[in-house]
Amino acid sequence: MNISLPQRLFSTLLFINIAMVMCAFIGEYAQARTSAIEVNYLNITELNNELRLDAEIAYELNSEVREALVNGISLQFQVEVQIVSLQKWLWDKIIVTTVKTHSLKYHVLSKQYVLENLETGESDSFPDLESVLIQQGRVSALYIAEADYLNKKESYVVQLRSQLLTNKLPLPLRMKSYFSPKWRLDSGWYEWQL
Repeated sequence: MNISLPQRLFSTLLFINIAMVMCAFIGEYAQARTSAIEVNYLNITELNNELRLDAEIAYELNSEVREALVNGISLQFQVEVQIVSLQKWLWDKIIVTTVKTHSLKYHVLSKQYVLENLETGESDSFPDLESVLIQQGRVSALYIAEADYLNKKESYVVQLRSQLLTNKLPLPLRMKSYFSPKWRLDSGWYEWQL
């Protein structure tokens, strides 16, 4: 089967273009993953028959997300905790899910970052982004479940993840977040044996 010179040239150029586009996407994704959310510490304690979670989560915002925050865009982050029963033959079963959501804002006039707990309505102000991200990453004595609720004969894991809720962004940014990995800030699931 003979392929003419123009067909070979076209095929070669097409291959080079596809390779360049793939490299650009991979480079953008790798750059976005350098600014992420990471679970550094997780501990479960039992206090008065209640399971409580302590965790430290490191938040690093890339330049695009920081710029949006400084320009008045409110960011919502969610910490989700699940207790999962490990099954031998079937799919694992989620027993309990607990969610904690924070709103992070920047007030231009006061030059303060405001962190608000959306469940309780409590808020605190911070002079710089680093301080507010450290506070946001502290999870202390978060109630998960009653200890009696769990069957002592079963095996369980606690899963924790934190993510930026892109569905809470203003519509133009929400659309951008669907296509740009820079807006997909997610720690992934971190597991701890219970």
